[in-house]
Amino acid sequence: MQSFLKEEDRVALRTQHRQEKNRCVEDRIKAVLLSDKGWSGAIVSNFWGPSD
Repeated sequence: MQSFLKEEDRVALRTQHRQEKNRCVEDRIKAVLLSDKGWSGAIVSNFWGPSD
């Protein structure tokens, strides 16, 4: 699968991920970055385990 983010967007998201205080926002950023690396939606959703 081809990446959909531009390099500058990836860098900005990584920076925001490191500085983010809100865990939910941090997880969403990570999900976008993993998707950009080619992870499927199913794998990304299972990365954090089952939700309650």
